[in-house]
Amino acid sequence: MAEILFILLTVYVVYVIQSVVCKKETKKVDPPPEEKPVNIAEPTKNQQQKTVVEKAKPVVKKATVKKVPVVKNTVKAKTQKKTASTHLRNPETGDVDKIASSYRMTKRWIKEALVKEGLLPKIYKTAELDDAAKVKIDKALLKLAKMEKYQ
Repeated sequence: MAEILFILLTVYVVYVIQSVVCKKETKKVDPPPEEKPVNIAEPTKNQQQKTVVEKAKPVVKKATVKKVPVVKNTVKAKTQKKTASTHLRNPETGDVDKIASSYRMTKRWIKEALVKEGLLPKIYKTAELDDAAKVKIDKALLKLAKMEKYQ
């Protein structure tokens, strides 16, 4: 298994080096486009005049910006403060940890805090997790995140 990973890594490194080298070579080979100076020709003896063609600049349309009125809603601001955060602070050590998406991956101190606060009857083992337990755990985590002690 290690040999396969080494071979794949080697092939990837060679690919990256080759792409960098090839890009540098193409830049050296292709000279940048030069702008030809515009010369106004004087009339020749045959009374023919040369016409000068200038490139027309494309017209850029500006996008219209709609202004949205700002409405201050104090009720909304208050409810945002009360919503559960995704991080919890350990009151004993002061460490701030993220709430994991699954109970299995949550930190041990968070599981202990759920039991300590009376939100869960015990710390569940992986084999004990079923749909009903997951619902209880999710509700308990939301309640714990709203507590001032853990914010």
